[in-house]
Amino acid sequence: MTRPAVEIGDRVAVIATVVERTEDRVMLRLDGDSHKYSTVEPNAKAGDKLRLEGEVVHVDEDLGRTTVQVLGRVTVDTRSIEMVTRRCDLDHIGSNVPGHPRPRTPPRPHG
Repeated sequence: MTRPAVEIGDRVAVIATVVERTEDRVMLRLDGDSHKYSTVEPNAKAGDKLRLEGEVVHVDEDLGRTTVQVLGRVTVDTRSIEMVTRRCDLDHIGSNVPGHPRPRTPPRPHG
């Protein structure tokens, strides 16, 4: 069985294009999504590309859509996102499985 392109917990990047600017806010359009989003970005101008990183919270493989926690929760086309870090790469506390290459650090008393 092949591993899916993205999984829940993966850290991914979504590319957003600045559509228009209003004072200190900009209107963004995400690649793979038809909605517009607004955020504060003091230095961006119309036409700029912004790379927004977030965590995958839902994957719909049948529709080819992925929900990412960035600018709130946004659902975009799975092909339009870039992988930053796989979920297993974020396992910094180790594992409680015997023989795992990253064993769990034994607890230490506080104080």
